[in-house]
This record gives sequence, C-alpha cells and structure tokens, in this order.
Amino acid sequence: MKKTLLACTLAMICVNALAHSPFIAPSNYIVNGNNTSILSGFAEHAFDSEVAIRGFDFYVVNPKHEQKNLEVVSTSSLSSANVESTIDGTYQIVGKRSASIQYAKVGKRWLRVLDAKGTNVPPLDARSFVLPTELSPKNEKLDVNRIDELLSFFSKYQTSDIQKNQSKLGLSFDYSVHPNSIKVGQSFTLTVKLNEKAADGYQVQLEKQQTSASEKSEVLKLKTNAQGQVQLPFNEKGQYLVTVTSPELNETIKPQLNTYRSILSVYVNP
Repeated sequence: MKKTLLACTLAMICVNALAHSPFIAPSNYIVNGNNTSILSGFAEHAFDSEVAIRGFDFYVVNPKHEQKNLEVVSTSSLSSANVESTIDGTYQIVGKRSASIQYAKVGKRWLRVLDAKGTNVPPLDARSFVLPTELSPKNEKLDVNRIDELLSFFSKYQTSDIQKNQSKLGLSFDYSVHPNSIKVGQSFTLTVKLNEKAADGYQVQLEKQQTSASEKSEVLKLKTNAQGQVQLPFNEKGQYLVTVTSPELNETIKPQLNTYRSILSVYVNP
C-alpha cells in the first residue's frame, strides 16, 4: 500500500510538471493600429497563463516576409512583446527552443533518464524512467533533441500569404483555410510535413479557450493520416490551441534523434 501511494504521488508530480504548456498569441487576431501586443506564457488551461514564458527565442515575420527578433517583457505569470504593425497583411509570430533529453536502454526498454533526487520512487519495472544512479557504462545511451515551436498569426486590415519554411527542415504546416479566416463549421484541413514529407501518425490535440464558468475544458485528440493531414472540427467561435507532436513510440523502439512539438493558436470566427 505504501509503495502504491508513493507511485501515485510521483505520477501526480510528473503530470503537474508537464501539464503547463507554452503558448503565444496576439492580443487580437485582426488589428488596425501600428503596434500590436503579443502574449505568451505557460498555462494548464488554454491561454490561462500562470507562469511567464522562458527558454524561447521569439521573432516576427511581417507581410513583406521580413524577419525581426522580438524582445519579451515578463511578470511572474505572463510575458508580452510589442510588434510594429505598420504594413497591411498577415504577420507570423514564432517562438522556438530546443533541449537535449537523454534516454538509456534498460533491458529491452528505452527509458528517459531523470534525476529524481530526494524522491521515493517505485521499482524500475513499475515506471517509465530510469535514475542516473541505476545506470552503468554498459547501458546504451542516446541524446534526443526536443524541438518546441510556438506559432500564431494576426492580420492588419486584410490577410496575405504566409511565408513557407525556407530551411525545409523540421515541422511545417499547410492550411486549407488562412488561419485568420477560419469560420465556425467550415471544413479545415491541417497538413503536417516533416522535412517536406508527409508526417504520418503525428498526434494532434485541439483545445478551446474557456469563456464561461459553465463551459467544460475538453481536449480533442486526433492523428494525422498517411498524407500528413488531419481534419480539425471548429464547432464554436473562439480561441483555440492546436498542438502537434511526434508520435509516441513503444518503449521497445529506439527513440528518434529529433522529436517535435508545435503549438498553434488560432481564432475561429462566427
């Protein structure tokens, strides 16, 4: 019973640590002025920032496809930046970070290496990670590069074409409808590509911002098909987060050298 309680406690700690996801979004998706505010942070529920953003580099691509770095100012719970919006058309806001995550092969399983100092943990066969002290030089190790991207768009007066991924590396997206022109009930297809090839089996989560106390917080979970496509059902107006992540592999499969997560914020019009 004591071991079960310890395992549950550890699981709760891990879930809580991962529950706060980063986001970036404009204060308005259609603007008229010459300056626009950008908001960013870590939130457990969509757009409800509880912790200021950190670890990301931000930039904006204006309608002329000119790129400029963004300076972010933070309070304890929220970060913001100013974008000069003097040109008519669509602006693309991007935040990027990468981090190395180590895995080790223990028996037939590839487990993430976590240093859980001061924490009572369940037996190794009852968890999905391994402690550094449990490894020996004989264990095969692998460093995985985790690449996170935050993405959103706003338009001044009118929409314009979106700059494609010029490097042709990493995740990229094609939209059946311009992200600033999505309407309720409209068919919307997101096409996900990895290194310019269809990203099959990628996990896609859709979450709407809560706008009333009676509205439930729900996350719709989908997957891309063999063509890298997924249909997103926007059934209500409001602000949404679309999270795209690399497929989860079975522990017996060696991890990929690069894994990806992109989080897109959009507004759905009536």
